[in-house]
Amino acid sequence: MNPILRNIRDVRFHSVLARKVLARYYRDGRVYRVPFGPIRGARLRYARGVDFHTMLGLRELRNFRFLLRVVQAGSLLQPKSVACDVGANIGTYSLWFSRQCGQVYAFEAAPDSVTRLRDTLALNDVRNAEVIAAACIDRTGPVDFFVGSDHHSASLSSDWAGGGRAAPSRFVVDGITLDGFFYGAQSRTGPTFIKMDIEGGGVLALKGCRLCCQRARPFFLIESHTPDEDRAIGEVLVGHAYHAYRIDTQRWVRFRDRVHPDPEGVWGTMFLCPAEFCERLQRLLGMPP
Repeated sequence: MNPILRNIRDVRFHSVLARKVLARYYRDGRVYRVPFGPIRGARLRYARGVDFHTMLGLRELRNFRFLLRVVQAGSLLQPKSVACDVGANIGTYSLWFSRQCGQVYAFEAAPDSVTRLRDTLALNDVRNAEVIAAACIDRTGPVDFFVGSDHHSASLSSDWAGGGRAAPSRFVVDGITLDGFFYGAQSRTGPTFIKMDIEGGGVLALKGCRLCCQRARPFFLIESHTPDEDRAIGEVLVGHAYHAYRIDTQRWVRFRDRVHPDPEGVWGTMFLCPAEFCERLQRLLGMPP
């Protein structure tokens, strides 16, 4: 391979030169093949606000590498498995899950992101994923939702979405609970895996999936952004007999009832594992407790 292409993963795209080169290549509205990473070969439509890391397949590589390890070694996802992508954005995780299991539910509340998510799935002829245009919270009903200047700044919090800059746009969207979605009037097979990255909204989403934790015992890939989210995750760990592996530091969380800045507490990007599966996973992956 051309050494320039081989080393492109080391390019820092906030540099002026790199961004200028990529900006000349990527054109608004055009469809491009993803050249690298876990969804290599997938088709994505470029639009303003979509970062170059996503288009190149280089976003969140550490998370995907870890997922590949646990999925392959532990056989976590099977043809009949159900994956939830909560905060699906434009669909990179949904695409990856669609290749690993039988059914994907992609939850996204931001209107523009919902449109892009559906477009991504259609471009790649994904037939085992369903888009749910709603925010996952702790109740059912309309809820205010805020969207900032790019596709990674959407949140239930206006301060979070605005990022201290221009005021974000406000929308009223449907709010649902994962418990109601899976075990409500229209019963569905419970989730095997839940990826959750919803920009500070994890507190409410976790309160709305307690029944899922009890009945389905799903694995989680979860991004904690605030101390409140840290505490909410800690409540799941303690209340539902889960353990947490922090992907950022490649260590098991020692104190499930402590939060940041405790280095051994709950914070960062974590893989949550039901206690009954933890020992097996440690043995398979050589991940000491």
